[in-house]
Amino acid sequence: MDTKFSIALHILVYIEETENVVTSELLAKSVGTNASHIRKIITLLKDANIIESQQGKKGMSLKVKSDKLTLDIVYLAVYPEKDLLHIHDTANKECPVGANIKEALLPIFEESEKQLLLNLKNKTLKTLIEDMYENYNKKNK
Repeated sequence: MDTKFSIALHILVYIEETENVVTSELLAKSVGTNASHIRKIITLLKDANIIESQQGKKGMSLKVKSDKLTLDIVYLAVYPEKDLLHIHDTANKECPVGANIKEALLPIFEESEKQLLLNLKNKTLKTLIEDMYENYNKKNK
């Protein structure tokens, strides 16, 4: 699994929590990647109407309030057509396992993906930010 989802969440938390003008270069420095990779993820978030670019003070801002932005929305924005779990297509159909593994795995994989999205739907960007600060405070006591 790639890191687009965690980077998207990093971007959104940064946008919500900073008073600075948000640029792809600044986000890249915070994330620890290059600005072109950040711009690709920003495009996905813009296309999903999660963020917008503004001239002036903030550069970028959320279009959805952090307490209304559930993490499943972000996940689906960065992975619009991607299955989380993939079944290989190379199985030997002459083998009893190869001929039946896909049908056995498919309901398990579908249920796992459904549970992931349900779990993400129960968390908002605001709760993620609150959890981040709680962890920060625990570390710095």
